[in-house]
Amino acid sequence: MSGLDNQDSNPNSEKNQLKALLDQPIEDLPLISLYRIRYLATELSMEGVVAHAQQIIDKRQQPKS
Repeated sequence: MSGLDNQDSNPNSEKNQLKALLDQPIEDLPLISLYRIRYLATELSMEGVVAHAQQIIDKRQQPKS
C-alpha cells in the first residue's frame, strides 16, 4: 500500500488534521489554529480554504478602534 492510499486511515494525516480543525466553527478558533489551517490547506492545494483562513486572520489582526 502506498503512502497516499494510507492518508484517509491515518488520523495524523494532513487531510485528517485539517478536517478536524474545520469541523469546529472557524471564527471561534485561536489564531494559531487558523495558521495551521492555512498551512495544511496550502499543502493540500485547497486554495479556497487558504483564502478563507487568510481573510479571518487579516480581520483578527486589524487594530480594534
